Amino acid sequence: NGGAGVYSASLKKHYLLADDEWKEDILPEILDGHNVADFLDPDILQRCEELEREEGLRLEEEAAQEAFQIDGHELTEEQREILGQIRKKKALLIQEHRMKKRTAESRPIVPRKFDKDRTFTTNRMGRQLSSMGFDPRAALDRARSRSRGRKRERSLSRAASDGDDMDIDGQQSSKKLRALSRSRSRSKSRPPEEVVPGEGFKDSAQKKKAIKKAKDSVRNRNKEARRGEADRVIPTLKPKHLFSGKRSIGKTSRR
Repeated sequence: NGGAGVYSASLKKHYLLADDEWKEDILPEILDGHNVADFLDPDILQRCEELEREEGLRLEEEAAQEAFQIDGHELTEEQREILGQIRKKKALLIQEHRMKKRTAESRPIVPRKFDKDRTFTTNRMGRQLSSMGFDPRAALDRARSRSRGRKRERSLSRAASDGDDMDIDGQQSSKKLRALSRSRSRSKSRPPEEVVPGEGFKDSAQKKKAIKKAKDSVRNRNKEARRGEADRVIPTLKPKHLFSGKRSIGKTSRR
């Protein structure tokens, strides 16, 4: 019944009719001089949709009523409000976690000593320790004393280097510093998609596409902490299992 060599299961055998012999009958288009299609309700689909919508609303109301019940006990208005806040907070945490997981950047974790944005400060550390219930004064004093020591060492080294370079012409050094600062400011203000002569890109769109492909190519590797192309590799030039044992006339790859 599905064509030559094709089996198709008959769905008519599950029909519930008064006589089982009627299951395989062909549905007539004209019966007793009347068109069968004239007796079909044209709004049957719309009415089915309305019934389904009404059923869905009823189920939602029942679910909402059951949601504010714990062990069959009805909650008060205050308890409902607290429960709603808890569920909202939970949904926000789940959404935030999914965003972090989905937008996992291909950047490795940067140590705090390279924190250019100055997000890890002593004030932030004090607030975090206070929120955990610890007294942050000792930790803050220790961190500030270390930072003062580092600043003193840098100032001494800078003064020593200035004393060694007194014989350099002041005008030339100022010109070099001015040119260096100008080039640094220009490089920082340049967007990453801007094409620099000599990079080999046709326009900024092509460079942007290349940057995106480069990031996508290393995202999974960095997320799984795989060995990269810049990591040290010590190859095994003579593997032990191929260069040990008797070496007769036969193959050296099989023993």
